[in-house]
Amino acid sequence: MNSVPRSGNIVTSILASCFLCLSVALSHLPASAQIDTSNATFNEAIQAVKDKNFRHAVKLFSLQANNNQHDAQYNLALLMHAGKGAPQDFAAALTWSWAAQLGGIEAAEELSDELIGYLPEDTVEEVRKAVAKRLKARMNDGDAAAIPQFATYNLLMLAEPDYDKAYIWFSIAAALGLEGAMVARDDARESVEDENIVELQREAGTIYETLNIKLD
Repeated sequence: MNSVPRSGNIVTSILASCFLCLSVALSHLPASAQIDTSNATFNEAIQAVKDKNFRHAVKLFSLQANNNQHDAQYNLALLMHAGKGAPQDFAAALTWSWAAQLGGIEAAEELSDELIGYLPEDTVEEVRKAVAKRLKARMNDGDAAAIPQFATYNLLMLAEPDYDKAYIWFSIAAALGLEGAMVARDDARESVEDENIVELQREAGTIYETLNIKLD
């Protein structure tokens, strides 16, 4: 039996690899779904914030956040946290902050941690389920970036890291050739029990065959 401790150092090692994987996966998104700070809508939203027209900013950031633009998700989370442009909503703010964090927005981590401190655990669990549901829907739509993000979700967003699921989804990302996924998979493997590895690999293979992911 593999007795490697599930330490914070292991998580750190995995994340160092998976964020490279995320950045490469994002490059395969259609142009309409990629982060683009030169985008007229994004710039209009930023200007709305500067003009203190927060309601309009929330509307514009929401459009882009729902299109998986992670800068917009982070800015929307900030506005929902502050209660500007919409009534203060910590649960919604956490939803978008986690989405931005999974998309590689480093500043979102601190905001996420703060928001978790405001919410009861049952509400945090509801947000977890909502984030997972969104990631699964994106994968079903063929979004390659959602695969390493879902693996990372299983490391960062759960009450306790699920290394088995992280291993499965990093394995799938590696099979798709996403850069950084192989290292992240092998790092996650260090925290998987040897007696479970064959079952997990079979599960990864079954899921892989059902996915319809398109890479350029």
